[in-house]
Amino acid sequence: MKAIGIVKRIGMDLLKGAAVALASFLGLLIGGVVTGLLNLPSPTIPATMSMAILMPLMIVSEISIAIVLGECFQRLSWSFWPRMLAVGICHYLLYYLLNLLDGLLYMPLPNMSTGIVSDLFPAFFAAAVIAWLWRPKTDIRRAGEIMATFFSGYQRSGWAWRLLVAWLIYPPIYYLIGRIAALFTLHYYQDPSLNLGLTLPIMSTLLLMQVLRGVLFLLAVMPILGSWRGGRTGLWLWLGLVIFVQIANQIIVQAYWFPLGLRVPHTIELLVDSFVQAGFYVWLLFPMVVASPQPAPKRITPVSTGI
Repeated sequence: MKAIGIVKRIGMDLLKGAAVALASFLGLLIGGVVTGLLNLPSPTIPATMSMAILMPLMIVSEISIAIVLGECFQRLSWSFWPRMLAVGICHYLLYYLLNLLDGLLYMPLPNMSTGIVSDLFPAFFAAAVIAWLWRPKTDIRRAGEIMATFFSGYQRSGWAWRLLVAWLIYPPIYYLIGRIAALFTLHYYQDPSLNLGLTLPIMSTLLLMQVLRGVLFLLAVMPILGSWRGGRTGLWLWLGLVIFVQIANQIIVQAYWFPLGLRVPHTIELLVDSFVQAGFYVWLLFPMVVASPQPAPKRITPVSTGI
């Protein structure tokens, strides 16, 4: 019976994910219309990319992302609108904006910045459907009250250094793990005969971009950190998965024209990045809440009745 329940849940999640993918595709179309009305230029796609191949891969990506975000944010006991906003910000920052910023470094194409506007629509269309289909199973509480309780876990001075370290920890993680991955991937960036369109930025530009990306990562996952109801291990696993599935989907699934010798090491790199980041976030920012001891019951001395 338990196996049947698991199969049914997987099937329902896949159907929900397909609905999210359709909403995302609709948002993509509307985003294109809006940027056209704003006279923003259309982004250029790589010459090796075929939209006929890419679109099904994007749908597969969106389904997997929707399931992870839905199952994670379902654990936040917020009402629909705050949860939709939190999902939308997380999805937009991690899947769209952070990947776009990474693309500006390694594969710059004309008019990529148009995506900063157009990608808002698929991100928030998807978020609305995720928030609607994956509803909390616990009693709804005010998001503001939950976050206020979270921030009361440390004093202001404690939050100041913790947030600063959580922000600035990403560049060294990115650099150190990237140096290991470069042992396997560097020649793909340096050999123009491969015609992959990849470039290598100078180190100062690379690290400055990671400082910006570090704060965006933190903003994306803060609602999960602030509203998590459960243990630290579960929070670490879900945070790592939420980051990884959105950051890595483009290189794993969608960049089909890149050789496996490039995609596999980068996938492993992003997996390690994501879970190391998540570990630091949980260690630094998730308060160890210790329940206040209950007062001992007052001892009642029997009154003599003289009997």
